Amino acid sequence: MLASTPEVLFERDAHGNILGGIRLAEHAVPTATNTGMNSGGGFCRLYGSHEPLAESVLEALYPDRDSYLRFVRQAVEQNLRDGYLLEADAMQTLRAARDSGIGRRD
Repeated sequence: MLASTPEVLFERDAHGNILGGIRLAEHAVPTATNTGMNSGGGFCRLYGSHEPLAESVLEALYPDRDSYLRFVRQAVEQNLRDGYLLEADAMQTLRAARDSGIGRRD
């Protein structure tokens, strides 16, 4: 008889992302809900799911481009200080944030 795996519950933020661990900017400054797990079929069972936050939520979180970029920069700088990122990775994260459409109001 196989033993069943006990259910594990994770503490989550207001957007459904798991708290704790290393908080890279992509997770600390949310633009989506990343479950990290899924009970669906196919590869979802292995990789979890990624669901972008609604535009109205993004607008409330980041009312302008500068606020979004400031939050990303703060997370990147903290991860650099903590030794979780190399400078090249930090620069790539900052470029990706700058090139994203987050915080732009057309």
